[in-house]
Amino acid sequence: MNKLITHTKAEDVSSEYKSMSQEWPLWDSTTHPCEPADSGKFDFDYNGDYATERVLILTGRATVTPKDESCGPITLSAGDSVFFHKGFRCSWHVLEPMTKRYNYFNEAGTIAVPAQISCDVCGVECFTQSWLTTEEEDVCPACYKKDLKKYAGAEYQEKGETCAEPEVFEPEITRKRKAEDDNADNKRQKLTTEN
Repeated sequence: MNKLITHTKAEDVSSEYKSMSQEWPLWDSTTHPCEPADSGKFDFDYNGDYATERVLILTGRATVTPKDESCGPITLSAGDSVFFHKGFRCSWHVLEPMTKRYNYFNEAGTIAVPAQISCDVCGVECFTQSWLTTEEEDVCPACYKKDLKKYAGAEYQEKGETCAEPEVFEPEITRKRKAEDDNADNKRQKLTTEN
């Protein structure tokens, strides 16, 4: 068995772990780029600034196959927990659309850095609004707006979850200022009408 992945079947996952994971960010396989498109297949290397990515599979089924061939495919199903340890490299094959909760932990077993989103271009935190590019880079509203052509095809996300992109893109601060201006205009118009 590969020492860089720890897989616990659903019947052995503690209620404490299930409860704790409900606050973690949600991942949906239907938003993940695949090669070829819509195949459910992609490669992933667990090499971030953490010791372990911990996961609770909520729905679906997939296999992960270690690239070092230390073992055969591991089937992940709803209710299972998985620890992907730093350095694990694998090929995913999503067999049934999957959702999972995840977070990143340090060597001491505490959350290393909350799973937030920061712009891969400028580094600003963009958890509230971001675009996930086809190269799996997160881009903040300001960087996205600077080069719409470059980021064509990126998925719009709010709090890490894919959702419908606003009809006309306006960063949050612009929308707030516009709403304040609209309220002021409405008050002026009302005063003019009353006089």
